Amino acid sequence: MAIFTTKNNQQLHLRKLQSGDLDTLFNYLNGLSDSTRNRFGPHAFDKQSIADFYQDESNTGYLAIDQENSTIVAYSIIKSGYLEHDSERLRSYGIEPNRLRDCTFAPSVGDAWQSAGIGNAMFQHILTDLKYLNIKRIILWGGVQADNIKAVNYYKKYGFRTLGAFEHNGKNYDMVLDL
Repeated sequence: MAIFTTKNNQQLHLRKLQSGDLDTLFNYLNGLSDSTRNRFGPHAFDKQSIADFYQDESNTGYLAIDQENSTIVAYSIIKSGYLEHDSERLRSYGIEPNRLRDCTFAPSVGDAWQSAGIGNAMFQHILTDLKYLNIKRIILWGGVQADNIKAVNYYKKYGFRTLGAFEHNGKNYDMVLDL
């Protein structure tokens, strides 16, 4: 666990998802705006789907929790390996997916907390874990929507490179970061 202070001097705990976090995570996800919800899709937002998702031990959740009221303000997922349905696309870019050295990344930050530095702090926290696990490449979960300029620029800032574009409910970019 790590402690992070936002640009507004609010303290957050950064830690892995625990089994007792299901209700709080459900509330976080269902409190997101439609726009934010539409950009985050690794799992459905009902409690059973979330519980089922974490039955797969290759999925690890990370949380940023507001210490003042114990609410989740940001949530990210790391999946060990890659998404099977993305493997053909990854190979078309000349990348051979590797279950041991790759991971797949899906971040979200609550609407009221965006641009407070939380995404940066969480990503740094997650990178520490990934380097310890000897992960060599981070693949964006389902890519990033091309019209989400803020997210595209965020990933580029961290050194993600664009592999190519594909269509799924609009134009998306596959992006990866080599560690």
